[in-house]
Amino acid sequence: MFKSAMLPSHDEGTAEEKLWRAVIARTLEEWVCGPLAFSRKAEKFLFEDNSDFKAVCSSAGMDPERLRNRLRSIRARGVQNFSLPFRMRTQRKFGPQALGTWIPKAYGV
Repeated sequence: MFKSAMLPSHDEGTAEEKLWRAVIARTLEEWVCGPLAFSRKAEKFLFEDNSDFKAVCSSAGMDPERLRNRLRSIRARGVQNFSLPFRMRTQRKFGPQALGTWIPKAYGV
């Protein structure tokens, strides 16, 4: 999904660039569709990391600021929230029958 939408679709570049593009694509997938812990780590890397993000983008033959700006516009539209309606997030259910238990709830349902 992300290789065609966010990354160059042509098959140009060195093997190293292709590898780093795959790393970026995987990080994008984890940000949008991954479990909550992975999604948070991916978002932190994509939007807050300044040294490693730039190094990975440069190794992939991509402009880090251009990619980050595109990702900001995607995040502003809320694409992440609608990508996986059944993402499981743990929520504490209160009540006499559920004290001391954690019950997984489907996010967005």
